[in-house]
Amino acid sequence: MPDQHQPPTPTPANDYRAQVLLASRNLFQQRLRKMVGEAGGNISASLDAFSREVGNAHDVLASANPLDGFDQVASLTASRLTLMGDDDLEVGIRLREIATHLRDAGGRELWRSRSLYLTLLDRTTMGPDNNPVGPEAICEGLAALCAQHDGSIEQTFAMLDRVEDLLCQGLPALYAEINELLTKLGVEPAQAHYTTNIASPARPAGGQAASAGTQPATNALLLLQDVLRHRSGLLQAGAGGHFVAADGQAEAANPLLDDAAAAYMLKDLLERLTALELRSASSPAAGHDESSPSAPRPLKSSDLDVPLGRTEALTLDTMALIFEAIFESADIPDAVKGIIGRLQIPLLKQAIVDPTLFANNQHPARLLINRMARAAVGLPPNTGVDHPLCKRIAAIASALRDPREESGDGLGKALAELDALVNEGDQAVRAAAAGHIRLVVEHEQAIAAQQAAETWLRASLARTRSPEIAAFLERYWVRVMAAAAQAGGTEGARWQQDSATGGELIWSVQPKQTNEERKHLAGMASSLIKRIGGGLDGIGISSAERLPFLNRLFDLQTAALRGQAQEKVTPAGLPLERRSQGRPASGPAAKGGTCALGSGELQVHYLAHADDEATARAAASSGWQVGDWLRFALPDREQEPLCGLCCWQSPSSHTVLLFNPVWGYAVALPSALLEQQVRAGRAQVVSGMATFDSAAERALRLLD
Repeated sequence: MPDQHQPPTPTPANDYRAQVLLASRNLFQQRLRKMVGEAGGNISASLDAFSREVGNAHDVLASANPLDGFDQVASLTASRLTLMGDDDLEVGIRLREIATHLRDAGGRELWRSRSLYLTLLDRTTMGPDNNPVGPEAICEGLAALCAQHDGSIEQTFAMLDRVEDLLCQGLPALYAEINELLTKLGVEPAQAHYTTNIASPARPAGGQAASAGTQPATNALLLLQDVLRHRSGLLQAGAGGHFVAADGQAEAANPLLDDAAAAYMLKDLLERLTALELRSASSPAAGHDESSPSAPRPLKSSDLDVPLGRTEALTLDTMALIFEAIFESADIPDAVKGIIGRLQIPLLKQAIVDPTLFANNQHPARLLINRMARAAVGLPPNTGVDHPLCKRIAAIASALRDPREESGDGLGKALAELDALVNEGDQAVRAAAAGHIRLVVEHEQAIAAQQAAETWLRASLARTRSPEIAAFLERYWVRVMAAAAQAGGTEGARWQQDSATGGELIWSVQPKQTNEERKHLAGMASSLIKRIGGGLDGIGISSAERLPFLNRLFDLQTAALRGQAQEKVTPAGLPLERRSQGRPASGPAAKGGTCALGSGELQVHYLAHADDEATARAAASSGWQVGDWLRFALPDREQEPLCGLCCWQSPSSHTVLLFNPVWGYAVALPSALLEQQVRAGRAQVVSGMATFDSAAERALRLLD
């Protein structure tokens, strides 16, 4: 057993490979140790065990006889969890959940690492659970962490939650770093050695040369095709097909044109696809009619009797899996799925004659699907085909299927129209959100003004010994100061004047010991009364309500002129209140909690800030920005996630406003809360998703 935990024994043939494995493993361990160590608590004492087990798991999975699948890898974990008594089953289940979440968080970089390790270990296959730097190796370390954790099962789960959040946040960068290291050390992705291709003398749609914009074969679509190729046993070029470099470059001479039989079969396949497309377009019964919200089923090679050994079959089945994932996606309304489905055959024909579609993630045909889905972002799942937006998307799709567009730049025109449609829709949503933004700005200005007035009040109360003056400041003048702050800020003339009036009021009742002080008070008393009256007028205090205080103020100032000390009395009609009436000293809008803002038809669900420091940190590290559509959840409501456009972010409070006209209201929440959801995988930037590539990744996970 110990031999399985060591890298392969160096020999002249594999010495360099062992060195690369060691370098990759060390990087994997070091970065993970740092990430997990940031979870705090009493984890530091168990980091050595965590790091050791991660390394052991890496070596087992990289050995000549790797374990097969997470169930067997988890057997090592289970043996360690027995130290925890009856709770080991619950922890084991939790670790399996974490492995799934980490795999999702790793995304494309994780898939690329597996491809690189395929080459490094000289294997033909490797399941997703057998990746030496995959989530299963990490969970081996987490199992050791749990075994040594000194706490209850609840505390262990809380620790795992913290660690999981940190790992989900850091894994994409870690895998990118590992991939960069392996690439620099000369390791190439397994699928980069070959890819099926049927060359076409024609330029791809969009007017780009076949070589322009092609990408290295590191995307999920090529990996999906690679898996299908291995499953079909197509390890060499079949009759009528050949392999070329993964960058999508085809040879100048097309072997298909030299093979009359292959050329005839290709021509026959394209003609059958065209005939099927025409029948589908003219037959409502086929499920392709323009009014049907349902998407047609994916078209596979078996539907056209194409032999599995041919590269055309591989193309058909790859595209079938892509469309199947699109049709099952919960992110796209059924009506738009139906529109995309009607383009299935044109895209199949494009993929057959244009090999760069698989290698180039910026291929116009792939961008077409991405932007159709992007144009529909924010629509409810049950949106009907009669929705104006769906009608416009359908019109763009119909124009593409027009035979007159086949020889022109139909894709280029469609992409431009979709871009315009997306921009038009987003601008309309942001324009509709303007009133909601105004409500939030006014609300936060009121909160900031109240906080500034409270700060002023605390400083002023520390300067007065008169209970009457203190009561007046708390009950009335703090409201005057709040109004001044909201009108012009704390640097404005109104704030400065009202602050000076409050200060002079405090000074005016203090005993005057010199002639200069008495003269100054006598000269300013009339002006002070007028300014106090003006401030009270501004907050709507009636003459009758203010009269008792003004009478008492005259007595206090008279006593001050005589140099008499103030008496500690509370006059009738003016109770001493440490909290003034009519002003929110605290509340849901000040700290924590939520509130509803409304003005006519404008409604905002406002989630208040609870941690200003966390808000500032999140604002500086956000992976989204104004103009993105985000799927997120309201923490105080049990409902399906919402999908809204980020229309505005406050530069001071960092409050974010999201809006979708279908809600009937807007949501304003702290950027820190939104960032926490993004890092935990509970919120996503949906407008940035490449639907075609995401469908390939989903199909790949289902195959694995």
